[in-house]
Amino acid sequence: MEKIVLGLLTTFILVISSGAIAEAHPGRTDSNGGHTCNTNCAKWGYETGEYHYHNGGSSKPSSGSSSSSKPQYVSTPAPVLSTVDVYIDDILQSYNPSAYVKKGVTLVPMRSIFEDLGATLDYNNTTKTVTAYKDKMKIVLTVGNKTAYITNAGATLNLKLTNSAEIYKGTTMVPLRFISESLGATTVWKNLSQSVYITSNK
Repeated sequence: MEKIVLGLLTTFILVISSGAIAEAHPGRTDSNGGHTCNTNCAKWGYETGEYHYHNGGSSKPSSGSSSSSKPQYVSTPAPVLSTVDVYIDDILQSYNPSAYVKKGVTLVPMRSIFEDLGATLDYNNTTKTVTAYKDKMKIVLTVGNKTAYITNAGATLNLKLTNSAEIYKGTTMVPLRFISESLGATTVWKNLSQSVYITSNK
């Protein structure tokens, strides 16, 4: 009787085991007992290209294995900006952040330079709009927009910028040409010394 029961029990265990193996996720495993899923991955609860284990494999690949459970992403480093010295009426200025060259365009801190040239500024943080006033002139510039608006003696001029204004370290940066085109100051770029010379129109 014991032999019959033992035989039935052994047969039952083999049937259960074979069923589990039949239901296992297919695919050839490596020496770690795992592999990368390539077909019908969603059916088995994996993502295409996902490395996983089954049939009693290791919990993680060995140090020599080049496979990983998830793709590895490398963050893109911030661009390296070349800083620029700014002179106003031949006096070296100290700005923080300093002016810089980005993709061939010299960008300068708008507020600092405008105030040094006698203008006053208001900034609307909600709309990212800078409004500058000098004498009877009003200049409106929005971050991300390549068009500035200059109102003088009741007439408004649309000024097209080569590059839109941008925020860098909390400061609105504008193309160097915008200084001369909006305030009438003379700007000179000296490539050898990587410096900008601005002459006011006072």
